[in-house]
Amino acid sequence: MTSTAQYLDNRAILVAALATVGICDVAFGLTLQLQPLLMEARGIPAWLIGLNATMGAIGILAIGPFLPNLVARFGSKTIATVAILAIVFTLLMMPAVPPPYWWFPLRFLMGMAIGSLFAVTETWILSIATEQNRGRLMGIYTSMMSVTFATGPMILPFTGIEGWMPWLICAVCVALGLLPLSTLNAREVAEEGGEGGFLDVLRRAPVLFGCIAAATVFDSILISFFTIFAERNGVELARASWLLGVGIIAGVVFFYPIGMFADRWSRPGTVLVTAILTIIAALALKPMLATFWAWPLVIVFITAAFGVYVVALAVIGDLFKGKDMVAAAAAVAAMWGVGGIIGPPVAGRLIDLYSINVFPPVLAGIYVLVVLGLAVNRFQIARPA
Repeated sequence: MTSTAQYLDNRAILVAALATVGICDVAFGLTLQLQPLLMEARGIPAWLIGLNATMGAIGILAIGPFLPNLVARFGSKTIATVAILAIVFTLLMMPAVPPPYWWFPLRFLMGMAIGSLFAVTETWILSIATEQNRGRLMGIYTSMMSVTFATGPMILPFTGIEGWMPWLICAVCVALGLLPLSTLNAREVAEEGGEGGFLDVLRRAPVLFGCIAAATVFDSILISFFTIFAERNGVELARASWLLGVGIIAGVVFFYPIGMFADRWSRPGTVLVTAILTIIAALALKPMLATFWAWPLVIVFITAAFGVYVVALAVIGDLFKGKDMVAAAAAVAAMWGVGGIIGPPVAGRLIDLYSINVFPPVLAGIYVLVVLGLAVNRFQIARPA
């Protein structure tokens, strides 16, 4: 294949992969808002609502160890297709059966399907990237995921939470993911060797997956407690919500430059810089929250925190090949599950013990661990086998 043909083929894979996972991510963002709202409206206690949310994370964790062999046996495109159909099935079943208990297995199944879909699409993008552009491509991927995830909840004000309409919109969005998937001619990464051991890839690069875990725990704690922290420090709810929203949206603009910086300079150096910026910004939150400088500070804070994640994804493509890449992508999905299970309860307990003002030091502490991990590993995110 000529270089021009290869370039066009890789671009087609990138567009199709982004479109497939992006369409599904809209529905994912919507359901994360819709389910708790419906359960609360029906008087279901908060602990059951939280337990239902963890079922999705448990589903992501459960599928991870099996995914490399499933992809090797059936092909990544088949796995993605089955995942999309499973998500559509769960979306159509949820309004048909009463919450909460029927929703537990459905949420578990959705978690397995979403974890599989995200892992497979990540391997498609990593497989077409080179060492020279991998950071930038993962910056594009992360930006797209932020936009589509944030789009989902915006549908609810138009549909309301009752009835079939929001669920049908979700199901149609996910089903539309089959269209770009049908045009995709992805390289089967799992056929290129590797053992595909889920625990093996974690042991091989603990600092790398520690960086990913840091971002996932940060995300779950930030979403859960930022608005509460701002309100208790004298910031109005509207301003607090806008601060959080602007910080998240800013990543769409800055993830690509972070990836480019990692490509052209140093991946470990970029992780170190973004981790240190996150620590400084976290500790500056309380004194600057009520000032104008809160706006640029929150942008730097959230962008730098997820910059670590962007670079870590690029390193996965540098380090792992074949079934090991699939296993690593599944481990990334599992880290999101772990972050969702561990982050809010631990942070919530610390807040109960020491007040809401422990929120910034907790987030800073996560990235202190990243810096320490890099130092112990001689400032390498991962070492070749």
